[in-house]
Amino acid sequence: SSGINAEWPLRPGIVILIDSTFSQHSMAPLSSWVAMVTVLLLPEAVSGTCKTVNGVHGACKLRLNYFTLAGTHNSGAGAYGLLYWYSGAVAPSCNIRNQDKSITQQLELGIRYFDFDLSYLSSSSGSWWEKGLVLVHCNGVVGCAYSRSLKRALREIDNFMARTPDAVVAIRFKDHPSSARADIRNHLKDEVLSSFTHVQVNPDPNPYLKDAINSNKRVFVYANGGFAPRSPINELRQVETYFGSSASDTCYTVNDILSALQKDKYNRAGNSYYPVQVDWYTTGLCLWDEAGYCDGKMFHRLVDINKMVVQKYHRPINLVPIDYAGRGPVKLSDVVKEINEYNVKMF
Repeated sequence: SSGINAEWPLRPGIVILIDSTFSQHSMAPLSSWVAMVTVLLLPEAVSGTCKTVNGVHGACKLRLNYFTLAGTHNSGAGAYGLLYWYSGAVAPSCNIRNQDKSITQQLELGIRYFDFDLSYLSSSSGSWWEKGLVLVHCNGVVGCAYSRSLKRALREIDNFMARTPDAVVAIRFKDHPSSARADIRNHLKDEVLSSFTHVQVNPDPNPYLKDAINSNKRVFVYANGGFAPRSPINELRQVETYFGSSASDTCYTVNDILSALQKDKYNRAGNSYYPVQVDWYTTGLCLWDEAGYCDGKMFHRLVDINKMVVQKYHRPINLVPIDYAGRGPVKLSDVVKEINEYNVKMF
């Protein structure tokens, strides 16, 4: 039927409709009655028995902190085209735009971790500005450039996961203008929960992946502590390799990453549940050019980094965000799948 959303997974169901015509003078049915047997296509819940996780066999046995997700940095900054200053002027893509693929296209490339910077608009205006939480990229010198609403991005994720029953996705809300903090705090939970209708947000920060898939609680959301996150959103705590802003014409070495992890305050805290994030991008020049230093063959360096982290900390890396997903000839998700196959063998 043209009225059925073709993006929903469908299953056959049988409904028998019987139309019996009764005599005006008798309760006995007439000999002529019509029985219609109609096969309907109904939306199917995407929960079920875990067989693979993000295409990886054997991963159902792992907890989330023993699994690796391919990600994007500032995932919404460019996902809907150009960004705009609050004045309405176009923001320069050179140092503001991090992506050129839509959220759905990123998912189709195998991206399963999204890093969203947020602000809040108190009213709508025209076809672009939408009231509520909005995706931004903020620069400490020139301010925040605006993309589209958070709801748009989350609904794209929800629709993709409805037709991809082994998908597990993590979302981070971290950076924001301080002036929007109170509004983000007041609206974040409601906007997140109302945006997901096919899958649920998992309140457990570190479940077994089989339990997440079997219960259809396959979305994990982590938010800046300043947003006072409430269940099922978890407070953001992660070991991270962010190096700050420094122009570079090379990507990082294995030793660079290990040294950064060793210095991170949450690593020193010793909590093995904290996700380990390897920020696989450099900053300082135009972001499109910078992305070229870390993509392609450089992605394979992540395999060695993961092996070294496993040897040193007895757990793998978990999150690998990049700029401009799909830019080079090698898909990050293919390399992350290789990493996860190693994780399955080790754990």
